[in-house]
Amino acid sequence: MALRVGQSVPDQTVQAYVRGERGPSEFSLSRHRGGWVVLFFYPRDFTFICPTELASFAERHDDFLNERAVVLGASTDSFFSHKAWFESDPRLAGVNYPVIADTAHELSRSFDVLLEDGATHRGTFIIDPTGVLLHMSVNEHDVGRSVDEVLRILRAFRTGALCPADWEPGKATLTSEDDWLAKVFPDLAGPELESLAEEAETVSFAPGETIIAEGDVANRFYVIVRGEVAISRRSSEGNEIALATLGPGQFFGEVGILAETRRMATVRAVGEVELLALSWQEFQEAVEDCGAERDFGEIVKDRLAKARET
Repeated sequence: MALRVGQSVPDQTVQAYVRGERGPSEFSLSRHRGGWVVLFFYPRDFTFICPTELASFAERHDDFLNERAVVLGASTDSFFSHKAWFESDPRLAGVNYPVIADTAHELSRSFDVLLEDGATHRGTFIIDPTGVLLHMSVNEHDVGRSVDEVLRILRAFRTGALCPADWEPGKATLTSEDDWLAKVFPDLAGPELESLAEEAETVSFAPGETIIAEGDVANRFYVIVRGEVAISRRSSEGNEIALATLGPGQFFGEVGILAETRRMATVRAVGEVELLALSWQEFQEAVEDCGAERDFGEIVKDRLAKARET
């Protein structure tokens, strides 16, 4: 069954050409969980339009990396075909991202871009850090895609906000405080949601600033409005272990409140960060009002399990 927007992308193990490697590199798609993935299919090696697209992704590769996204090219050609083409065509000298060799057609079939002759459509897919497919575009062979547009769409999704037509970085989004809180408490509406938005305090942090310190009293819950935060904890040997990076629309601080413990991790601002903060009382009342005790309980259970694994 072909994937659709909003569905989770099933894990698959693939082989890929990576410049400098003598043989195929093998990895699973789940290896990139926790970060964004831009996967694009091109029809064939040794063609006319495809090298212009591959080179364009290479030129913008650093921009994708700055958005915490990995770029994965893919076609149904073999590793040896990739190696022969990418190491002989000067236009492809800058391609340093993996190019998947989907000779078994499993990946192209699951993304519904496989053609009867074994080639593929030009398909572009954006997968979020949880493995959910957020964007797909597919077109015929004769017209190459706009890599700038793929990057714009990725940046829009990374805001976590409602982005109007022709939105670009630096332009206003349409998301209000009510909308950010509605993402976290989807069953709250009307006066209850408006009241919660009035209670929430907007707070800002500078790059590298500590928002929560491991061992602190758990007295606040936070929703990320702008920027990203890095979550880490100390090992028994005193080493800092990275746990996750969260962005707009995501939240933190619920574990200590619901588990009635002190903070079990440290949270720092990656860049400039803007948050909505609720006191522990306001958070607990919101959870009770929307009947989300079970949902948040599962989240706490999952996050505690991941923390113990490290």
